[in-house]
Amino acid sequence: MLVTGATGTVGRAVVAELVAAGQPVRAAVRDPEAATVPAGVEHVYLDFDDPATAAPALDGVDRLFLMRPPAISDVRMALEPLVRAARAVGVRRVVVLSVMGVNPALPHWRMERMVAAAGLSSTALRPAYFSQNLLSAFGAEIRERSQLRLAAGNGRVSFIDTRDIAAVAARVLTDPDAVPQRVLTLTGPAALTFGEVAALLAAELGRPVTYVRQGLLERHRELRSRGAETAYIWVQLAIDATTRLGLARKLSPDVSTVLARPATSLQSFIHDHRDTWL
Repeated sequence: MLVTGATGTVGRAVVAELVAAGQPVRAAVRDPEAATVPAGVEHVYLDFDDPATAAPALDGVDRLFLMRPPAISDVRMALEPLVRAARAVGVRRVVVLSVMGVNPALPHWRMERMVAAAGLSSTALRPAYFSQNLLSAFGAEIRERSQLRLAAGNGRVSFIDTRDIAAVAARVLTDPDAVPQRVLTLTGPAALTFGEVAALLAAELGRPVTYVRQGLLERHRELRSRGAETAYIWVQLAIDATTRLGLARKLSPDVSTVLARPATSLQSFIHDHRDTWL
């Protein structure tokens, strides 16, 4: 099976889950010489900007994990060659990484519809806010300033550990008939405010951690002052606004249903990664 985005946060975890399950895995990478993949995993060159790389990457593949690189907004131009090639070689299941609350304004929506229109059997994974964002987007801030600074107000977020996303993806890919659902909404077991997140961090780290509630304009100015790219700024503001409006609090049982275990709590995630913020 082919895993796109195989060196990213989710894709890397999908590869690991499939390897642990003893499945043959092919990791799609844009830079084969620089890519780091687990021992025994085949890697193949795939460049979404070069349609000619799609068919060779899928040669002999019957299942596909498909995710959109964040920099790609023109889904049709970038992903359609791969989707067409998947149909041509007879891929029997595609797992599409989408997003919770997907709507026609988002490229994830177009990706889901493209795969469906191609007649491919597919499952869309629609995850909530990644717990791993506390490591990446906010890691230095928590470590150096003991703060969470964002414009999410008192909105609640149903954090999801990307390891759970990967476990669900691997389950669907390895046993498609056991998971017939065409859409899975993936959330953690609870929806938390960022004030509650700060309290969980403080309890684990043994020091005060403060949630600094910003306005959207203040958040925009701060991100600009840090040199963040415009596209990144608007994505963060959109996430914050969605949270403020109460649209990120949805909870779903799909993780526990598919995996026959509870979804990973944010408290457990923080405990597992505590050394990151020390």
